[in-house]
Amino acid sequence: MRGDRLVRMLIVGVLMGCGSGAEESGKGPKGDDADAAVDPVTVVEAASVAKGSVADVLTSSAVVESEASADLVPEATGVVREIRKDEGDPVEKGDVLAVLDNVTLGTGAARASAEVSRLEQQVDEAKSLLQRGAISVREVEDLEHQLRTARLSSREASSSYGSTRLTAPFDGVVAMRDVRVGELATSAKPAFQVVDPRRLRVVASLPERDLARVALGQPTRLISAYDDEIWTTGEVSRLSPVVDAASGTFRATIGVPDPGKLRPGQFVSVKIEVDRHAEVLVVPKEALVYEDGLPVLYRIVPAPEEEDDDEDAEEGDDGGGGGWWPFGGGGDEEDEESAEEEEEAGERLVAERVNVTLGLVDDDWAEVSAGVELGQRVITVGQSHLRDGGRIRVVDDEDDSQEASGAGAVKPDATEGDEG
Repeated sequence: MRGDRLVRMLIVGVLMGCGSGAEESGKGPKGDDADAAVDPVTVVEAASVAKGSVADVLTSSAVVESEASADLVPEATGVVREIRKDEGDPVEKGDVLAVLDNVTLGTGAARASAEVSRLEQQVDEAKSLLQRGAISVREVEDLEHQLRTARLSSREASSSYGSTRLTAPFDGVVAMRDVRVGELATSAKPAFQVVDPRRLRVVASLPERDLARVALGQPTRLISAYDDEIWTTGEVSRLSPVVDAASGTFRATIGVPDPGKLRPGQFVSVKIEVDRHAEVLVVPKEALVYEDGLPVLYRIVPAPEEEDDDEDAEEGDDGGGGGWWPFGGGGDEEDEESAEEEEEAGERLVAERVNVTLGLVDDDWAEVSAGVELGQRVITVGQSHLRDGGRIRVVDDEDDSQEASGAGAVKPDATEGDEG
């Protein structure tokens, strides 16, 4: 008998637990009350609406170039006899990079030099004979004319022979070497490339619609396309006076006084600051959520009074869930523990959905013209799946030392001052 009674108690307990689960899922007669009792809390991060400055930035992509870059092509064909500079070697103007061997040019230069020496000797002898009256002035003049012609020919031959010596046209670095000792070097391809990495520029192609917004001297940030930590600053130094009809763009040249770690040939993101609004209300850009194409913010407000009263009443009602039984009511206990923890943390908070009007928006900050006020707190993390009036808990309050006074600078995701 005692065993039968125990079995019946177990069956009743299981049925009560199932009934409690059905009511919590909304399938039992008390499903609506259970739904009201289950009010999840979303963990979020927040920041305050502050005053700062926001920049209007034009973004484009370009390649870093050197103002001084030269491809050295042999003027004369010849076999490479010696290589004196290699890739990466610094050079000064006039340094010999490679020496070519051309027998024809060498022989011609030697022959022209010998002819000049012969005529110089003849002119000296003729002048001596003229003093003794042995020859006429006309004969001396003819020899002097031949000497001048021979000197011009010798200079030309020497110049041609000198083209077999490839020299640096300016101070810089050897960027490329495409010749080897023993091979034939011709004018069909460059043998060396020399660049000056200290004199860089970036030429960006911008849409025609932005022609009136870009001006000389505007500050610009250049960021490596593959490493945000590598960047430098510059300014617009030249603007093309024409628009390319084929692409509908115009050229803006960015001067780079301090290249930093940027190198010629690198792809960079070009950010030109064309306007700036200072002392305006700003929020972190990540706080914005777009719903149906319109910007929305979720600000933090205290929970309504009636909501607190209803929740307190629901916490006091077991809902028929058999909380004393190990097979039912476990979810209610967890909700009660969560509520108790939240009460210990402070007042209950909810998220309020607010439509806002935006001004300028840059990489980090957004100007808010209407919808929020100075000092109000808005959610920056966790707002993507929030509903209006949903309960929240702020776990990472903003650091008061991080003011928005420096907001809106033309900069990458890295903080200002992290030079690359």
